[in-house]
Amino acid sequence: MKVVVPINGKVITLSFGDFEDDIDVDELTKIDYTNLFGEAVTVSALLNRIGILKAEVEAITSYKQLDFDIYTANLKKKYRREANNNGGKFTIVDEHGTNFIKLTEDSLNEVILLDLACQNKKKALIEAKKSLQDMESLYWAISSKDKKLNMFMKQVTPEEFYNEIFEGSINGILIKKPIDNWNDMKNSK
Repeated sequence: MKVVVPINGKVITLSFGDFEDDIDVDELTKIDYTNLFGEAVTVSALLNRIGILKAEVEAITSYKQLDFDIYTANLKKKYRREANNNGGKFTIVDEHGTNFIKLTEDSLNEVILLDLACQNKKKALIEAKKSLQDMESLYWAISSKDKKLNMFMKQVTPEEFYNEIFEGSINGILIKKPIDNWNDMKNSK
Protein backbone atom coordinates (compact mmCIF):
# COMPACT_ATOMS: atom_id res chain seq x y z
CA MET A 1 0.00 0.00 0.00
CA LYS A 2 1.19 3.52 -0.71
CA VAL A 3 0.13 6.76 0.92
CA VAL A 4 1.04 10.09 -0.67
CA VAL A 5 1.74 12.92 1.78
CA PRO A 6 2.23 16.48 0.46
CA ILE A 7 4.57 18.47 2.74
CA ASN A 8 5.76 22.02 1.97
CA GLY A 9 5.43 21.60 -1.79
CA LYS A 10 7.09 18.17 -1.80
CA VAL A 11 5.30 14.88 -2.25
CA ILE A 12 6.43 12.07 0.04
CA THR A 13 5.25 8.52 -0.66
CA LEU A 14 4.99 6.15 2.28
CA SER A 15 5.01 2.46 1.37
CA PHE A 16 4.08 -0.45 3.58
CA GLY A 17 2.84 -4.01 3.22
CA ASP A 18 -0.85 -4.55 2.71
CA PHE A 19 -3.05 -6.33 5.17
CA GLU A 20 -5.16 -9.21 4.02
CA ASP A 21 -8.80 -8.44 3.28
CA ASP A 22 -9.76 -10.10 6.56
CA ILE A 23 -7.95 -8.97 9.69
CA ASP A 24 -8.40 -11.06 12.84
CA VAL A 25 -8.44 -8.27 15.41
CA ASP A 26 -8.14 -10.69 18.33
CA GLU A 27 -5.04 -12.19 16.72
CA LEU A 28 -3.45 -8.76 16.20
CA THR A 29 -4.17 -7.40 19.65
CA LYS A 30 -3.24 -10.41 21.77
CA ILE A 31 0.33 -11.09 22.83
CA ASP A 32 1.74 -14.45 21.74
CA TYR A 33 3.76 -15.37 24.83
CA THR A 34 5.46 -18.22 22.96
CA ASN A 35 7.10 -15.65 20.68
CA LEU A 36 7.52 -12.46 22.69
CA PHE A 37 10.57 -11.54 20.68
CA GLY A 38 8.73 -11.76 17.38
CA GLU A 39 5.91 -9.73 18.85
CA ALA A 40 8.37 -7.08 20.09
CA VAL A 41 10.07 -6.79 16.71
CA THR A 42 6.87 -6.39 14.71
CA VAL A 43 4.52 -4.44 16.97
CA SER A 44 5.90 -1.00 15.97
CA ALA A 45 5.35 -1.74 12.28
CA LEU A 46 1.87 -3.03 13.10
CA LEU A 47 1.05 0.10 15.11
CA ASN A 48 2.27 2.21 12.20
CA ARG A 49 0.11 0.33 9.68
CA ILE A 50 -2.97 0.67 11.85
CA GLY A 51 -2.19 4.35 12.44
CA ILE A 52 -2.06 4.96 8.68
CA LEU A 53 -5.32 3.06 8.15
CA LYS A 54 -6.87 5.10 10.98
CA ALA A 55 -5.78 8.30 9.23
CA GLU A 56 -7.41 7.08 6.01
CA VAL A 57 -10.69 6.41 7.83
CA GLU A 58 -10.47 9.85 9.50
CA ALA A 59 -10.12 11.46 6.07
CA ILE A 60 -13.10 9.51 4.69
CA THR A 61 -15.17 10.57 7.70
CA SER A 62 -14.18 14.21 7.26
CA TYR A 63 -15.13 14.11 3.56
CA LYS A 64 -18.51 12.60 4.41
CA GLN A 65 -19.05 15.30 7.06
CA LEU A 66 -18.14 17.99 4.52
CA ASP A 67 -20.49 16.45 1.92
CA PHE A 68 -23.33 16.37 4.46
CA ASP A 69 -22.67 19.95 5.60
CA ILE A 70 -22.54 21.31 2.03
CA TYR A 71 -25.72 19.48 1.06
CA THR A 72 -27.68 20.77 4.06
CA ALA A 73 -26.32 24.32 3.61
CA ASN A 74 -27.42 24.32 -0.05
CA LEU A 75 -30.83 22.96 0.89
CA LYS A 76 -31.30 25.66 3.54
CA LYS A 77 -30.15 28.29 1.07
CA LYS A 78 -32.69 27.03 -1.49
CA TYR A 79 -35.60 27.19 0.99
CA ARG A 80 -34.57 30.61 2.33
CA ARG A 81 -34.38 32.07 -1.18
CA GLU A 82 -37.75 30.61 -2.05
CA ALA A 83 -39.27 32.01 1.16
CA ASN A 84 -37.69 35.38 0.44
CA ASN A 85 -39.41 35.44 -2.96
CA ASN A 86 -42.77 34.06 -1.66
CA GLY A 87 -43.70 36.21 1.30
CA GLY A 88 -41.81 34.20 3.89
CA LYS A 89 -43.06 30.78 2.75
CA PHE A 90 -41.47 27.89 0.91
CA THR A 91 -43.09 24.88 -0.69
CA ILE A 92 -42.63 21.19 -0.21
CA VAL A 93 -44.28 18.48 -2.23
CA ASP A 94 -45.11 15.20 -0.51
CA GLU A 95 -47.69 12.43 -0.73
CA HIS A 96 -50.35 14.91 0.45
CA GLY A 97 -49.66 17.43 -2.33
CA THR A 98 -48.02 20.84 -2.29
CA ASN A 99 -47.63 22.50 1.09
CA PHE A 100 -46.73 26.11 1.80
CA ILE A 101 -44.66 26.35 4.96
CA LYS A 102 -43.76 29.51 6.88
CA LEU A 103 -39.99 29.84 7.12
CA THR A 104 -38.77 29.41 10.71
CA GLU A 105 -35.66 27.69 12.03
CA ASP A 106 -37.82 24.80 13.24
CA SER A 107 -39.62 24.38 9.90
CA LEU A 108 -36.31 24.60 8.05
CA ASN A 109 -34.72 21.97 10.33
CA GLU A 110 -37.75 19.73 9.90
CA VAL A 111 -37.74 19.87 6.10
CA ILE A 112 -33.99 19.19 6.09
CA LEU A 113 -34.45 16.20 8.42
CA LEU A 114 -37.20 14.77 6.20
CA ASP A 115 -35.19 15.15 2.97
CA LEU A 116 -34.31 11.60 1.78
CA ALA A 117 -30.96 12.54 0.23
CA CYS A 118 -30.03 14.32 3.45
CA GLN A 119 -31.02 11.23 5.45
CA ASN A 120 -28.84 9.03 3.23
CA LYS A 121 -25.86 11.36 3.59
CA LYS A 122 -26.34 11.41 7.36
CA LYS A 123 -26.52 7.59 7.48
CA ALA A 124 -23.29 7.38 5.45
CA LEU A 125 -21.67 9.81 7.89
CA ILE A 126 -22.84 7.73 10.87
CA GLU A 127 -21.35 4.58 9.29
CA ALA A 128 -18.06 6.40 8.62
CA LYS A 129 -17.93 7.59 12.26
CA LYS A 130 -18.53 4.04 13.44
CA SER A 131 -15.69 2.78 11.24
CA LEU A 132 -13.46 5.49 12.67
CA GLN A 133 -14.34 4.46 16.23
CA ASP A 134 -13.55 0.84 15.35
CA MET A 135 -10.14 1.86 13.95
CA GLU A 136 -9.42 4.04 16.98
CA SER A 137 -10.25 1.14 19.28
CA LEU A 138 -7.90 -1.14 17.33
CA TYR A 139 -5.18 1.51 17.32
CA TRP A 140 -5.33 1.97 21.10
CA ALA A 141 -5.40 -1.81 21.70
CA ILE A 142 -2.24 -2.25 19.65
CA SER A 143 -0.67 0.76 21.37
CA SER A 144 -1.37 -0.97 24.69
CA LYS A 145 0.20 -4.15 23.33
CA ASP A 146 3.31 -2.17 22.33
CA LYS A 147 3.69 -0.72 25.84
CA LYS A 148 3.32 -4.14 27.46
CA LEU A 149 5.89 -5.68 25.14
CA ASN A 150 8.33 -2.87 25.93
CA MET A 151 8.02 -3.73 29.62
CA PHE A 152 8.70 -7.44 28.94
CA MET A 153 11.76 -6.74 26.82
CA LYS A 154 13.65 -4.31 29.08
CA GLN A 155 16.13 -6.85 30.50
CA VAL A 156 16.72 -8.93 27.36
CA THR A 157 20.25 -9.21 25.96
CA PRO A 158 20.80 -9.17 22.18
CA GLU A 159 22.00 -12.80 22.28
CA GLU A 160 18.85 -13.93 24.11
CA PHE A 161 16.78 -11.94 21.66
CA TYR A 162 18.42 -13.52 18.62
CA ASN A 163 18.25 -17.06 19.99
CA GLU A 164 14.61 -16.84 21.08
CA ILE A 165 13.04 -15.15 18.05
CA PHE A 166 11.13 -17.42 15.67
CA GLU A 167 11.07 -16.87 11.96
CA GLY A 168 7.65 -16.56 10.40
CA SER A 169 4.77 -14.16 9.98
CA ILE A 170 4.00 -12.24 13.16
CA ASN A 171 1.39 -9.46 13.19
CA GLY A 172 1.23 -9.75 9.40
CA ILE A 173 4.97 -9.05 9.09
CA LEU A 174 7.53 -11.64 7.94
CA ILE A 175 10.51 -12.20 10.28
CA LYS A 176 13.64 -13.81 8.91
CA LYS A 177 16.92 -14.20 10.82
CA PRO A 178 19.81 -12.77 8.81
CA ILE A 179 22.43 -15.35 9.94
CA ASP A 180 21.95 -18.93 11.13
CA ASN A 181 23.38 -18.47 14.60
CA TRP A 182 24.28 -15.74 17.04
CA ASN A 183 27.99 -16.67 17.29
CA ASP A 184 28.45 -16.28 13.52
CA MET A 185 26.75 -12.89 13.75
CA LYS A 186 28.89 -11.83 16.73
CA ASN A 187 32.13 -12.97 15.10
CA SER A 188 31.36 -11.23 11.81
CA LYS A 189 31.71 -7.82 13.46
